[in-house]
Amino acid sequence: MSEPDDALERFWQLCARALREDPGLELQLSAPAAPAGDLQRLLLRPVQLKQGPALQLVFRHATKDITRNLAPAEALEVLQAHLGPLLRAARLQGAEGQWQLDFNRKGRARLVQHAKGAVPATAAAAAHNREKSRWLHLEEPAWQALGLAQIGRGGQVELVPAMARKWRQINHFVEIFDAGLRAAGISPGQSVRVADFGCGKAYLTFAVHEHLRRGGWLPQVRGVELRQELVDQTEGIARRLGLAGLSFSQGDVGHEQVQPLDVMMALHACDTATDHALHHGLRAGARLILSAPCCHKQLRGQLQPPGVLRPLFKHGVHLGQEAEMLTDGLRALLLESQGYDTQVFEFIALEHTQKNKMIQAVRKAQPSEERQQQAAEQVRALKDFWGVREQTLERLLVGQT
Repeated sequence: MSEPDDALERFWQLCARALREDPGLELQLSAPAAPAGDLQRLLLRPVQLKQGPALQLVFRHATKDITRNLAPAEALEVLQAHLGPLLRAARLQGAEGQWQLDFNRKGRARLVQHAKGAVPATAAAAAHNREKSRWLHLEEPAWQALGLAQIGRGGQVELVPAMARKWRQINHFVEIFDAGLRAAGISPGQSVRVADFGCGKAYLTFAVHEHLRRGGWLPQVRGVELRQELVDQTEGIARRLGLAGLSFSQGDVGHEQVQPLDVMMALHACDTATDHALHHGLRAGARLILSAPCCHKQLRGQLQPPGVLRPLFKHGVHLGQEAEMLTDGLRALLLESQGYDTQVFEFIALEHTQKNKMIQAVRKAQPSEERQQQAAEQVRALKDFWGVREQTLERLLVGQT
């Protein structure tokens, strides 16, 4: 980790080199401050135009995207004007690995490097039509069966206009999923056992199956959903289309029999259902865990802000935000205490919601006992500081020993 005083300068040096030399780089600025207005993100990637290579900047607002193609020097100036005053976080992904920059409340920058291989750097990232083709193929029959695609007037498969945002969100998740696979060392050619708990209409379950199949993996993907009518619908589509290695069953993660898994997915599992899903993934020996938690309720009523912090948390909105941050922070630490490399980051929400946080955990081949012990001690310290009496994932882990 870089020192706060030189973190921002170091980050700009990394950016300048990547903009000149790395055809697979991806850069995102996020965490908008008040002066940003409705600007939510600034995305950058290399593109190949008719007149030659360029850098494409996408200014993602609440209701529109604005795209500009610039030379490296111009792009860097735009990034420098936005990072800090308008957008308070950045993630640089490229051949050398992944770098995350954040600002604290005093405006000091912190730079963290993640392991090389956490994000795929491919030549496809430089293709100008990446935004259109993305990771999935709209021509797959499943997307018509699921209502995302239709046959247009010219007889060509086209995206249902009302589903454009969801299609983008599904593709973005597959990008995260692919990066997680590679970080976990799950290479093409291997069999991949995936369980998607609370899969709902199963957009992501079908997407993961397609990506694994097309990418050369051998998929064994199962969607688990409590609502039988959705299970019947999705299982019927999978069987009608002859999708081997894809199945659906009725159930919930809290009562599922534990079987070996390579990947455990649970998106928008409400409140402590996320803890049960994480615990299931741990017991199943999952090499990759992907969870998007929501409805953080368990800790909110337990929080006892110490001393000088109490005036801040007399406001319900602040208490809710702190409960959410503490809940997912404890979950990440508990996963680290079990020998996983854990990241918590923003991703595009799969429904029209602000609950867009992702917990990614990759099982280490040779976990550090010292780091595991340190993470467990940090959990205890945070609980003591905030007066937390019980956290479900911790309770489940204690109960299994």
